[in-house]
Parts: sequence; structure tokens; C-alpha cells
Amino acid sequence: MHKTKLAFLLALSDLKNPLNEEEKQTLTDIAKHLHIQPLAWTNHTEPMLLKMIQSNPQLNKQYNQYTTQFEQLPEKSQILSGIEQEIKSLMVKDDRFREKGFKPTGKPTEYDSQLNNVLVQLSKNNPPVTYDL
Repeated sequence: MHKTKLAFLLALSDLKNPLNEEEKQTLTDIAKHLHIQPLAWTNHTEPMLLKMIQSNPQLNKQYNQYTTQFEQLPEKSQILSGIEQEIKSLMVKDDRFREKGFKPTGKPTEYDSQLNNVLVQLSKNNPPVTYDL
């Protein structure tokens, strides 16, 4: 989620006084713009939101607190690279663990072939048929 939207939502949830009618109408207009033209966020919708936030001193104060907290967070790529390195260190590279089940001792019987055919049919992406009783 975009940091501006997230900071606004958090600031709005912390707001002690409700928004006035003009702010509610502006917020409704912003929501319509977001729904109709989501790609116009940076050029049109975000400035409308920031203008509404700045017009409300309490909301602006909360919003600024959250944006400064977000700026102090490390970038997502730094967090993910640390997790990726941790996962790689825990991975076992022993080929013995790749073997699954027992080695077959002979050719499959007719029953084994039928069972495999049933499993293939069941594993297809067709949704199961349900009956209402």
C-alpha cells in the first residue's frame, strides 16, 4: 500500500474529533477518483488528499507523525534480502532428502495403473461436484 494512504488511514483512525461535512465530501470525491482512475493517484488524487489533510490541524499532526515513522523504516528490499539470506542458511543441500517413497520392485500391475489414472483425474483443476440434500 502507498505510504500516503496508509499514513492517512492510521491518522484518521487516531482522530478524536470526526471530520466535518466538507471533509467528508472531499473524502468521498477522493474515493470516487481512486475507484474510477486509480492511475491518476500521483497527479490528481494524492494532492486532493494532502490538501484535505493540511486543512485539518489534528489530522495533519497525526499524518505527519506516521509519515516520519514510515521514513525511518528500512526499505522493503533490505528486509526481504535479510529473510532470503536466513532461509538460504537453513536450507539443507543433502541429496538424500530429495528421495521420496520406496523404489519400485517390479513393473506396475493393472491395479497400480488404474489407481494412477484415478489420481490423475482427481488432481485436475475441475471443482468437485456437490449435491444439495
